[in-house]
Amino acid sequence: MKPPDTITDGVVALRRLREGDRAVVLSTFGDELVRRWLNMPVRPSDADFASVLRTTRNGFASGDRYDYVVTEVPDDGFLGAVIASRRHRDNYEIAYLAQAAGRGRGLMSRSVTLLCESLFEQGVGRLELRTHPDNDASQRLAERCGFQREGRERQSIWLHGRREDALVWSLLPDDVR
Repeated sequence: MKPPDTITDGVVALRRLREGDRAVVLSTFGDELVRRWLNMPVRPSDADFASVLRTTRNGFASGDRYDYVVTEVPDDGFLGAVIASRRHRDNYEIAYLAQAAGRGRGLMSRSVTLLCESLFEQGVGRLELRTHPDNDASQRLAERCGFQREGRERQSIWLHGRREDALVWSLLPDDVR
């Protein structure tokens, strides 16, 4: 599979992470809402950004993970990220996060949909995502993008040093979106 470097619908554009994104990415790591639902460093540092940049580059090179920065056209500034990680049986798991300027305007829903459509065009047969049972906003996004809730995995994710339940969602190429 060879995902494109950039994906756009004319409203949002997904592109690769760049060195110039350092300051806003580190700021987003410290965002209270992002930290609530994701394991972020307590005091984000340049080393944390370097690690994310390395993970992004290695993921694209190996085909195991595709991290895209979410931007709004024509602006090229970081508003969030959408990620596809290869799992068993060549399924991919979708993840996403938005900084404050990227929330509440439908940009993340558009971005997740763009990424999913790109993966389906490349022959991926199943996409999954997991949400914390208390993360209502993330669940609404999954529903807007056509994901179907499949059930609850007990204590399947790590969040802030503890095992937590996750709701599992799936999207298939033929699902109505």
